[in-house]
Amino acid sequence: MSRGIAFAVVAVIGVAPVLLGSAAQSKASRPYSSKPLSAPIRDAVENAAEFVKFNNWLNGNFESVPAQNRQRMKEHLYSIIDSDVKQLYAREGVLHPGDRDSILPICFAWATRMGVFGAHSVLEGLDPKAAAAVKSTASIPRSFKLKVRGDMLELSSTWGDWTAVFPYYFMVGDLQQLRTASDLRTQAATVSTGFARHTSDGGHSQATILLLYSPEGSPKNFKTFWLKSLNLTTADASGKKVHGLESFYRFDGSANMHTEAVFPSVDKGAMAILYTGLAGTYEHNRPHFIDFVQALRLPQSD
Repeated sequence: MSRGIAFAVVAVIGVAPVLLGSAAQSKASRPYSSKPLSAPIRDAVENAAEFVKFNNWLNGNFESVPAQNRQRMKEHLYSIIDSDVKQLYAREGVLHPGDRDSILPICFAWATRMGVFGAHSVLEGLDPKAAAAVKSTASIPRSFKLKVRGDMLELSSTWGDWTAVFPYYFMVGDLQQLRTASDLRTQAATVSTGFARHTSDGGHSQATILLLYSPEGSPKNFKTFWLKSLNLTTADASGKKVHGLESFYRFDGSANMHTEAVFPSVDKGAMAILYTGLAGTYEHNRPHFIDFVQALRLPQSD
């Protein structure tokens, strides 16, 4: 979309979306639990009103938002997306609407303008005409591939042949390919889950999944480095398993923050998956962290 063109708001309250497939088909193909889809942070009417308010604000202020406030703007946008998807699931048992949803196409058009990875591909499935009018501003690093498949996003690596699969309404916060101080090529993918209420202050937030992979990394050294970076030790082994993997866990009471880490075994290099969230958000979304690990497709032996 060219600069200065406003996103129009059509009637959003009480509109029933046309579905791409039956609820039974969608549920059968979905690898993620429905538990975190409960308790959206806004009900349908409140979320529709918030969407209209925020869309109007963005039309008038988007270009002037300071860089330091852009992340907060993305998160608020995705809180609207999250509640809309959860309301859809409660009504119809599916995550992806057809081409008549009144909220999601405009939200993903804004997400595209905000530079969210994968947002333009999602928009193409929701409203191809709108997608043609909005230019994608997110440049995906060459070692990653990101595509939409049904109601899932598939993030894959050309370095290690791994693929992470997660719901399309999760926010891909960052994708980086870099070299560490020890000259190891490393991929870092940050993915934010859906929203949930905090148990302490009544606020809400996303939990964060961080996938780290190095094709040249030593599994032992990689594990030692990331445990130390997270202030975790082998004494923090939780005794719990995440898809058969040993889980390391710590709760920082001063920050009200939970941190968890697992280290999948790969045939080439080393991998770590970290999961963090504030109290309430961490617990509510943890089933989707487990799903993320379980849905991960790892490289096979030659």
